[in-house]
Amino acid sequence: MALRLIQIITPENFDPVDGIIDEEDVIEQWIDDSVSGRTTIHILADVELTEKILEDIDKSLGHRDDYRVILLPVSATIPRQEPKEEKEEEKKESKPDGEEKRVKRISRDELYEEIKQVVDSSWVYFVLIALSCVVAANGLIRDSGAMVIGAMVIAPILGPNVGLSLATTLGDKALMVRSLKSIFYGFSLGMVLSVLMGFMIQIDPDVYEISSRTVVSFADIALGLAAGVAGCLSFTRGISAAVIGVMVAVALLPPMVATGLLLGSGMLDLAFGAGILTITYIICVNLAGVVTFLLQGIKPKSFRERREGEELSRYAIIIWVSLLIGLAVIIYTQFM
Repeated sequence: MALRLIQIITPENFDPVDGIIDEEDVIEQWIDDSVSGRTTIHILADVELTEKILEDIDKSLGHRDDYRVILLPVSATIPRQEPKEEKEEEKKESKPDGEEKRVKRISRDELYEEIKQVVDSSWVYFVLIALSCVVAANGLIRDSGAMVIGAMVIAPILGPNVGLSLATTLGDKALMVRSLKSIFYGFSLGMVLSVLMGFMIQIDPDVYEISSRTVVSFADIALGLAAGVAGCLSFTRGISAAVIGVMVAVALLPPMVATGLLLGSGMLDLAFGAGILTITYIICVNLAGVVTFLLQGIKPKSFRERREGEELSRYAIIIWVSLLIGLAVIIYTQFM
């Protein structure tokens, strides 16, 4: 069971005895001596209950601006925290109003901070995009699957796409703009480099690594959807984002580079097929991401933000599904 340590630095002259949270949600709680009128409350809790605890804290102190909440991961505790009996868990799983207070993921605030950190537009991001495109192009041209896999390992594609899905779910326009900029700049750089390499290097379109990415099938839709779900779950469930990032890069990086190489070589028909494959993956990854976050109960805090987030999510799903249906029609006509 993953644990989190929540530290609450209370406002001045705040009475920590007043119940801020439900004691049933806490494994252990202790209070430091007051310094300059401010007190630090330490709470050890199951990661699946941190979102509810943070919401309770916000209800008690959210109207003030002179407090601070710090959330820290806990690697281990001694003595070891044993799992509770299933019956006890079932008793605590439901609130009086019927809503579940235990979520099978990290808290919304922790998720937001983690994703915000990997939505990047720094020079490191552009260097990694450039390097991954160069390595992927060499792998495609030489028909080397190992090189293509190596390119996907270093490609920082996961963060911006998951960031866009989360921003759409929460209705966070600032995060959405950052994610879209990162995706646009990254893909633009990758396409420019790929087209230049296709123009300067002779391309054999019959090699497997290139030819296999010039045709779209319904299996590619399944792969894109699976990559989107895996990318979001890597953050919400604590799975290694580095490992899952390879899966997202599997979908997005090789077909994008193949599109640029074929465009630079003047093979427009094949480039069109690779471009359709790239667009298919982009749509599937983002559609699956939004749906995954919604199914996990990730939503904005306030009613107003929640209404805007639900409206934006609804429009996004309609747009992504409509585009996916259009692409499915194109795929179907190819096999007729």
